[in-house]
Amino acid sequence: MSYPELANVQGIVEHRFVQRHSAVMLFSLRDALGAKRFLATWKHRIPRADAAPADLKAPLLSLGVTWRGLTILLENEQSLEPAVGRTELDYGFTERTPDHPGLSDQLGFTGSSSPERWWDRQFTNTDIHLAVFASFDNGSQMEETMSAIRADADRLSLTELKLNAFASAAMSGERPQGGILHFGYRDGITSPEIDWFDRSPVGRVNFREFVMGYPSDSYKVAPISPGPWRDLATDASFACVAWIQQDVAAFNRFLADNTVLGNGTAPAGLEKEWLAAKMMGRWPDGSPLARYPRAPPHETDFNDGFDFSDDPKGIRCPLTAHIRVVNPRSDKLTFPNASRFPGGLPRFVRRGFTYGPRLEGSEDDGIERGLVGIFMCARINEQFYTALRWINQTSFSEALHRKPYSETMQDALFGSRSKPKVDTRLVIPGDNGSVAEATLPGFITYRGVCNFLLPGMRSLAKLTE
Repeated sequence: MSYPELANVQGIVEHRFVQRHSAVMLFSLRDALGAKRFLATWKHRIPRADAAPADLKAPLLSLGVTWRGLTILLENEQSLEPAVGRTELDYGFTERTPDHPGLSDQLGFTGSSSPERWWDRQFTNTDIHLAVFASFDNGSQMEETMSAIRADADRLSLTELKLNAFASAAMSGERPQGGILHFGYRDGITSPEIDWFDRSPVGRVNFREFVMGYPSDSYKVAPISPGPWRDLATDASFACVAWIQQDVAAFNRFLADNTVLGNGTAPAGLEKEWLAAKMMGRWPDGSPLARYPRAPPHETDFNDGFDFSDDPKGIRCPLTAHIRVVNPRSDKLTFPNASRFPGGLPRFVRRGFTYGPRLEGSEDDGIERGLVGIFMCARINEQFYTALRWINQTSFSEALHRKPYSETMQDALFGSRSKPKVDTRLVIPGDNGSVAEATLPGFITYRGVCNFLLPGMRSLAKLTE
């Protein structure tokens, strides 16, 4: 078969679950037998990608394992030697995990975001073997299901890795009301539609960006060689989890202190919204600056079919706006970057949830808030890590090598300002050649990042044998 079998793909890859409540529970595995029994107990709650949306009844689970967790589950599987798997699977999963010291500066894991500070110092990435991703209709269902999962984990000798920062002791939160995140932007507009059948329809993204087992000339998706490791990885995805704390007070202060940047340009009364739009690339309601550079439309424009071909200098949408950095669309990449992506720009499926109460003002209330992002892809280094590298140093685009920009600038919202030798300016070019500038503070802190394999349903059954 030349394309995936949707019945073999975990449903979270295809479906954006509508349930309000979500959690990510982390576990260490003490022995293979207990872990297999735990997976066997709960895998029936995993929806498949071919399920009809109306059939997705909560609680809905997805199961992911780290490389260390996978090696525990395969300890007696002679055809799947870990020494071979290290070379067959994506090295962003097996070797160069997010806490690898050689990656920290590249990916923005510096200063308060350094790996030694992750998980509130309660455990490290080496302790994480298994993740249970869960969606629930309501708080009582969430509490009941998590209690049942914990009881089975305890009975089968799994150790839960708990986090004191969350009342539930696991990363947990909600799909925000109206889809509005803590920084005030609408979420969920740009999730790619997947071309599951390799037909290349306009507007859809090739499935090889998201699932493994079907390498091609344009998508060098590991495992490249046929054999037991490719069989295990077929129809699997990687889920890269990032726990991100957001400093909403600092963000609101920045908007309030820099409304002067919009003098003569921003619509009267919308100076903060204009500046926020220049940082995101969309108005807070979600309408793109590429279509509405001067003011938001009367009705939100959710059509994602735009590019930046008529805005090479960032007059409409600044080159360091978040949506332009993570998805440059028609922008010209530098030759090395263009050569890396013959099949098109790297994309990933994004899921996640927010945590903590909303904050409207610019005074910090001492309550933690942020988001937990789940980024699904088939090539960690070429997709997830690439997005992080571009966010933290914008040398990937030819246009950013020309003034008023520089190749050491960062994503206006998510750049780690503690990364050495970066240009922390926000620049907003005007129609008349003017340039408004401000120095960007840090708005986010990475509290933990870890990569998981979401096995296909058949491989998951094999792991529970």
